[in-house]
Amino acid sequence: MVTISVCLRRTAATVAATVGAGLLVGSVASLDAQESRRESPDAATIPERYSRQVAPTPSTYWRSPGLRDYVGVLKSTEAPLIDASRRYELPELIDLAQRVNPETRVAWERARQAALAVGLVESEYFPMLAVSALGGYRSAGVAIPKDLVSDGFFRFELAQAVPALNLRWLLLDFGRRKSARDAAKERLLAANLGFNRKHQQIVYAVQRAFYGLTSVRARIAVAQSAVDAARAVQQAAESRLTRGLATRPEVALARQQAAQAMFELEDVVAKERDAQVTLAESIGITPTTPIQLTDFSALLPLSALQDSVETTIDRALEQRPDLIARVAALRASEAEVSRARAAYWPTLSLVGDVGTILGSARITADGKSTGWFSTVQPSYGVGLAFEWEIFDGGARRRRVELAESARRVAQDEITATRDRAVTEVWKAYTDVKLAFRRLDVAAALMEASQQAYDDQRRSYDVGLGTLTDLLGARRELSRARFVELDSKVQVLDSAAALAFTTGAAPDARPAPPQ
Repeated sequence: MVTISVCLRRTAATVAATVGAGLLVGSVASLDAQESRRESPDAATIPERYSRQVAPTPSTYWRSPGLRDYVGVLKSTEAPLIDASRRYELPELIDLAQRVNPETRVAWERARQAALAVGLVESEYFPMLAVSALGGYRSAGVAIPKDLVSDGFFRFELAQAVPALNLRWLLLDFGRRKSARDAAKERLLAANLGFNRKHQQIVYAVQRAFYGLTSVRARIAVAQSAVDAARAVQQAAESRLTRGLATRPEVALARQQAAQAMFELEDVVAKERDAQVTLAESIGITPTTPIQLTDFSALLPLSALQDSVETTIDRALEQRPDLIARVAALRASEAEVSRARAAYWPTLSLVGDVGTILGSARITADGKSTGWFSTVQPSYGVGLAFEWEIFDGGARRRRVELAESARRVAQDEITATRDRAVTEVWKAYTDVKLAFRRLDVAAALMEASQQAYDDQRRSYDVGLGTLTDLLGARRELSRARFVELDSKVQVLDSAAALAFTTGAAPDARPAPPQ
């Protein structure tokens, strides 16, 4: 009763405001519902046979049917090609990658497709023979004067089969087929060069991954030697402490240095996994495949560069497959221009056919029929077909313009690729030069650091040196070992990069046994 009395006391303005608010809320809710329906179409709008194949709502996972046949394709059934008990050298890894990596097979199939395309174009030079046959029944009424036939027509019925052998041989096309064949041959050359370049890319990737993994393992050995040296210093400091020749802060500092060396060892060990994944990816095997490697120190020592940078650049322009492939692509585009321009000229073809009519016919007039009679007759013909397209709405002109634009793009790509190759060769060449210089400096640094550490250790053992100087010498020795290792790896990496940028086969032969 109280609620009713309150509602009765509302003014007209209040009632109007309430009604307006209700209409506004209702209209907003209606718009939201319409927007929701637009964003999420109702499943009822989809035919039932299709709605069962998708998720019922946008917020529900799709329930997949049995996908065992699909999953089976993803699971490899090939026997592993890696011998887990064998220690692989770099040349063996390269050979394995060239046989296993699917990218080489993809490039090979593309080259085969280009070769098949050449054969497809060359087939246009041969005549085309086709067998055709037409068979069926036909009844037709033919008008005739009534003074001959009272009905004013007679009916002709024919049941026949018409086999024929058709010949068409294009004799003259003003260079259309020749241009198409030239373009196909240039594409074949580019595909073969691309196949060779793909092999070089895989070789380079395997080399870098091999150097990366073996260098990480070498860094682990260096880090382990740093741990051993730090622990030796710690033991020496603790021994001096027991004899009253060292202080506790010195021993704490030695322990801190040993712990720091242990942490650096674990940090290097953690990088081994990523290097293993990179190597497996470069070869084309799964990272779960166990593989043992020799150390990169088994490779022959590299000799310093003898040729000038100009000679090296010229050699790269002569033998890099991707650069020559760009030239082949340019020639293919030029052939396409010639083919597009040849479309303005007519074509002349030899045409002919030979066949026969096999069947029976019957003529009916004024209710009388001649009965079925044979219609077996040979047919043949030969001639020349001349075709010249006069007007096509500018289609041929557009094709010529497109072909010329593609030719200009190919020309500019040659320039860009050549300049980029020159830059790559120059950078790789200077990297090799600097790497050899850095290697010499690193060797001198290693020798000096080893001598300084040995001297500091002897001085500390006899009580003439301080622990701070000994720890500093140990740190510098560890740093020098890492620098020497990195310098060796840099020489190998830069030499591999130079071989790749020049398009030369890398020298990855194992060192002869000592």
